[in-house]
Amino acid sequence: MARGAVYYHSQFKFHDGQIGQKILVVLNEPINDEPILIVKTTSNLRGNKYIIGCNPNKGVFFLPAHQVSFFELDTVIQLLDIYEATPQEFLQAHLQEKTLTQLGQLSTLCLSQIMNCIKKLKEDIRQDDFVLITR
Repeated sequence: MARGAVYYHSQFKFHDGQIGQKILVVLNEPINDEPILIVKTTSNLRGNKYIIGCNPNKGVFFLPAHQVSFFELDTVIQLLDIYEATPQEFLQAHLQEKTLTQLGQLSTLCLSQIMNCIKKLKEDIRQDDFVLITR
């Protein structure tokens, strides 16, 4: 599992129990049995305006359409809504259930910009998650 990996999940379970399709970004590189920390993306901007890159006042990182090949629409990475998964859950969803497909990997530059954005959000991220993301 690599930091910056982007996945499509056809049966993603949201915090409220709903299940749906979602594109996810991995924020950390877990060691041993550490959780995989992932965040959702959305192209439903609901009329919001964003600057390209970090929008710390909104807790998101904005990518315009086609800046990254697998994001065909303007997309925000929702950095404050962090989900945890075990490596076993990820493997099961990928290999057995076939509900998780890797779309690609964010560039080193894009990933670095996202990590810098996360550092600006330190006060809004659970400390344990922040440590795993930024090490």
